[in-house]
Amino acid sequence: MRKYLGRHHPRAITAARRSRIGHNARVVQTEGGAALREQQEYYASRAAEYDDAYRRTGEYDRGRDATARWQADLALLVDAFGKVRLSGDVVELAAGTGFWTMRIVDRVRSLSVIDGSADMVAMNRERLGPAAARVDYQIADLFEWQPKRSWDACVFSFWLCHVPDDRVADFLNTVAASLRHGGVVCFVDKAVESEPATERVERALNDGRRFRIFDHPRPPERLVELFAAAGLGVEIETIGSRFCVGQGIRN
Repeated sequence: MRKYLGRHHPRAITAARRSRIGHNARVVQTEGGAALREQQEYYASRAAEYDDAYRRTGEYDRGRDATARWQADLALLVDAFGKVRLSGDVVELAAGTGFWTMRIVDRVRSLSVIDGSADMVAMNRERLGPAAARVDYQIADLFEWQPKRSWDACVFSFWLCHVPDDRVADFLNTVAASLRHGGVVCFVDKAVESEPATERVERALNDGRRFRIFDHPRPPERLVELFAAAGLGVEIETIGSRFCVGQGIRN
């Protein structure tokens, strides 16, 4: 596991290296609201099969050995997430079917959950069972959502890679606005060493329908910069071969 720290930390990445990262990125421009609506439709339609990715079933089944490696990395990720200091009033963005919600709800005083899909929220409630009564659920487009209050922590998992480059600064500014000063930001995402050549990919559902969605994981060095620009100093830890956990505070 490796950790990446904010630029003011003595072990932070150098300005020269940051410059190279920006120069090497070859991400295309997004296609506006239609592309985002297509992505939203995909995830709303995918709600019933979303957890296949965690279980490594269906199209995600790559065989016994691959599943064992996935489960080992996921266990490390869950353990790392469990060590993040979450308390008080917390908001979880793009909470999906609740895999991470169930790992937050018993650790905090109050939990607000926001997702763009009513189907995802319904599955989240079902997964939490009686604990769902302690969660304030809201359905909202996270590209339009603006917080009307502040929280002690903001959490989002496997969401940032689905935020296009021309929206990521606005999204992180919204995250910062949702936090009280000194509040904690925590995110889980894919781990990569370089940026993709394009940020839209095609995905298929079990019923054969195909969608193009945003899939733009970013290397830790760039993530640190993006969060810093929003006033969020973060430290990022790579987990196994495929995941990362970032955490920090609002300056």
